[in-house]
Amino acid sequence: MKLIIDTQNGLAGDISVAGLIALGANQERIIDAMEKIGKHLGKISVKPVNKKGIYSLSIDLGVEHDHIHETTAKKLLSSAIDELKVDKPYANIAQKILDVLCEAERYVHKTDKRLSHMIHHYTHGLKEEVILHEAKDIIMDVLGFAIGLEELKIDEIYYLNYINVGNGIVKFSHGSFEVPSPATLRILSENNIEWRNSDVYNKEMTTPTGASIISGSGAKKINNIPEENVTKIGFAAGTREGLPPVKFYLVK
Repeated sequence: MKLIIDTQNGLAGDISVAGLIALGANQERIIDAMEKIGKHLGKISVKPVNKKGIYSLSIDLGVEHDHIHETTAKKLLSSAIDELKVDKPYANIAQKILDVLCEAERYVHKTDKRLSHMIHHYTHGLKEEVILHEAKDIIMDVLGFAIGLEELKIDEIYYLNYINVGNGIVKFSHGSFEVPSPATLRILSENNIEWRNSDVYNKEMTTPTGASIISGSGAKKINNIPEENVTKIGFAAGTREGLPPVKFYLVK
């Protein structure tokens, strides 16, 4: 099966997982796995929402935001993959997504003086390790997405036309940045993924995790939806108010 994501309305980690559930992926298995890696810091809920008059699914992770070292994040993901017996092709996608995100964050933290203190040096400077922000959210999304792909037996992934990154300023604990955020911009530019700023929405529409999912999963650009082969359409929404849902297609 093929997955097409209409990224013209952006993409985030939680939206990616909700989109696969909307297409029919086993919600219980996905949520159980995400809660396991989140160490049960909070129950995850999947709920219907009305976004711009469209019925969509949304995920509320309900976990604390925190920072985790890169090595810890990768060990947590690898351990969960082994414990949950995720098939190797999908396990590889999950690990690649996290690798893409870590590499982008490392580059940004090295080159942006505001974030340079977020790099830790080990073995006398021979290794640099980044600190990931809101890392439990990230790992849970990556794992949930990989399991959703496995559930739907997805073997090809596409994004539609371009990725809408939004517009304006994004703020988090270490400063304010123009959209797309530095990590998102790095991922998209390094992987030749076409993107545009929004003409309508003055908010971040594509997060670093969303960009990493497109890059790490090897998603290819597609210009048109093969309507005759579409078996199901699902809509997923994030937590930001005022933004439209993202459309997901399951294609034979």
